[in-house]
Amino acid sequence: MTFGIHRTLLVLLGLLAVFSPLDAQVPGLPSVSKTAGTPKPAETPEEAAARLDQWQKEAKTAIDRLNEPGAENRLPEGIDSAALSDYRRDLEQILLSVGRNRKILAATPEARKALEAARAADAAWTGFAEKPPYSILMIDEFVNQQEAIKDKAASYRSSLAHFGMTLTGLHEESRRAEESSRRILAEASETGGDTGAGQWRLTADRAKMRLMALHATFLQNNIALLEEQSETTKSQLSLLNRQIAIAMKQPAFTDDDLAKVKKVAADRRAGFQKEIGTVRKRQQEANAARVKAQAAFDQIVKAAPEGTNFEQSPELALAGVKLEAAEAKVDALQFVTETLDSIDRLASYAPDVYEARKKLLEKNPKDIRESAMQVLDGALDRLKAWEIVVTNELTSVNADISKLESRATLIPAEDPRLVPINDLRSSLWERQAVIQRVSQAVAAQRRMVKRWVAGFTDSSKNIPLSEKISDGIVSARDLALRIWNFEVFQYDETEIIGGLPITQKNGVTLGKFIIALLLFGFAYFVSTRIKNRLQGTVVRRGHIAEAQARTLSNWLMIVVGLLLALATLHFLRIPLTVFAFFGGALAIGLGFGTQTLIKNFISGIIVLFERKIRVGDVVDIGTTSGTVVEVNTRSSVLRGADGRESLVPNSLFLENTITNRTLSDRTFRRFINIGVSYGSSPSQVIEILTECAERHGLVLKDPAPTVLLQDFGDNALIFRLYLWVAQDGKINGEMVESDLRLMIDKRFGEVGILFPYPQTDIHLKTEAPIQIELGRPTPPQA
Repeated sequence: MTFGIHRTLLVLLGLLAVFSPLDAQVPGLPSVSKTAGTPKPAETPEEAAARLDQWQKEAKTAIDRLNEPGAENRLPEGIDSAALSDYRRDLEQILLSVGRNRKILAATPEARKALEAARAADAAWTGFAEKPPYSILMIDEFVNQQEAIKDKAASYRSSLAHFGMTLTGLHEESRRAEESSRRILAEASETGGDTGAGQWRLTADRAKMRLMALHATFLQNNIALLEEQSETTKSQLSLLNRQIAIAMKQPAFTDDDLAKVKKVAADRRAGFQKEIGTVRKRQQEANAARVKAQAAFDQIVKAAPEGTNFEQSPELALAGVKLEAAEAKVDALQFVTETLDSIDRLASYAPDVYEARKKLLEKNPKDIRESAMQVLDGALDRLKAWEIVVTNELTSVNADISKLESRATLIPAEDPRLVPINDLRSSLWERQAVIQRVSQAVAAQRRMVKRWVAGFTDSSKNIPLSEKISDGIVSARDLALRIWNFEVFQYDETEIIGGLPITQKNGVTLGKFIIALLLFGFAYFVSTRIKNRLQGTVVRRGHIAEAQARTLSNWLMIVVGLLLALATLHFLRIPLTVFAFFGGALAIGLGFGTQTLIKNFISGIIVLFERKIRVGDVVDIGTTSGTVVEVNTRSSVLRGADGRESLVPNSLFLENTITNRTLSDRTFRRFINIGVSYGSSPSQVIEILTECAERHGLVLKDPAPTVLLQDFGDNALIFRLYLWVAQDGKINGEMVESDLRLMIDKRFGEVGILFPYPQTDIHLKTEAPIQIELGRPTPPQA
């Protein structure tokens, strides 16, 4: 499409719009230039931006003057409030149009860069870096991008056609505006430009022309932007078409691709479940709000005179709208929950659909491919039904929104019913958003599956005759059956029939073993769930400690496992004599292997029931010390002060001497040795040490801290500060001692008490002269 006439129109509108700035006052307006000058060349982006800034500034100035007190009263004769309102609206539209034009000008360089990048990528691409075959998921991504870009290109073409028609319509409107401007100019020339009304109309007309120029500029720039974006899509489609054509020659659907699809589906389902949990919490809050609104409504109805309706009682009307909004929110959240659950189910079908597609891509027998095609056809039917339901739901909620909007237009802005009406509108919008989300997901999946079905339908016509013959062969099924019925070993089973022992041979097949393992695993899983539930209930009710419950439950599951193994073998009629061959070796191995295990297990039970050592106690075992954090069946876990955890066999608790620091009392005593210089006041030192200990918040008041003068040292008076600290797993005794030493050092410095340095007195006898010789060492003789 050629827009030459539109560009000419744009130049004319620009010339008419810049006769003089919009800085006129009301009513005293400046005079109008009589000449327009010669047309200027096309503006640069910088000039266009400067012009927009100037127009925006002038429009703001004019609006500020219109908003001055008494401005409406100073209108010239012949100008009414309607003309003032039109002028003000034009100025406000100028500000909005300036903002839109700025956005278009800012987006144009980016669009140009995108076009150059797309053309460069199309020209530079010569093939894939990786070798064939190419992942079918990569091809799907290319095809999805291709379809999205095609939709975008169609949107650009539609917008170009629409803006072209709008620009054509603007030409007729500008012609009428130009005639009006000429008429106003002629009237101003006849009166000498002194009429206030004429000057006012001229300024208002100038603002209208400027607004039309901005509209035309916006349309023209938008058309140019869309043309560049349309060219960008052409280059992108050119590259994608080449990539798809090459990749489709050697596609591959590997197990890794299928695993990736399953992982993505699982992640999406986990996200849906998390979102459903959030919505259900909101649903609980909404239910509570609905109950509250229902109670308020019932109370107002009960208090109102009999026969009172909503129109007669504004209070009743407000309560009714609040109740309606609360119910709508509950219904909307319930609908959102159900819809998200439906999307979750829809996502669960994705792996099955991809598996069917994988079977169709591979060279499988005919019956397998037909079954896979049935899966895809079923998915298409299911998605089509979803699409119909979603479309109906969307139509219904749109009708409810339209009805609510019509209802809201009749309510004044100061009416308190408008607040619950807005809440009701938000609930409907949330419902609409979820439906649109489902609609987009269903449409995308349906289009993708439909594309797959069409591709397989076309490719099935080219299957060679040899492959069609091989499709009827069921050798794979027979092979699977033979493997399933393969006898691992045979055993003799004796039965008494008619009083006589009859021996017959039975075989244990691989299939029986698999069934036995499945049954055992399922039964053990159910038993574990029941055990966890019972263990949690017993621990919560305080019947037994958690560590004891865990130990007993572990031993119980060992017994349950043995019983389940025996029950499974009996159900499958596999006698225990089958395992007699392993009996001797198993008994010897169990005898030696479980000796230490059973000793530690029984020791653990004794420790748990005796309760001399509990979880949380601080114990010393030889050179190992720490806090007991677990008491398990075989060993216990001690966590030391440095954070390291030690595994201690339970038998050591009974065989060795154990120091339990927190057996009956969770407090322990610590001490600090302090040496001060001779000459210091011992009583003052004792007072300061006691004061520091009492000031520390973690030192216990009972027993109170004690200070003793312990010894007269070589260089200092030795004092010892005894203090008691609680042992609760959060208090570090060494940190307490460090804090006290800092406090003591500060207090000693304040009162002048010194810490002594090590001293040595050297006595020299001076009764005879001291002989001092200086010389070099004598070298050793050879």
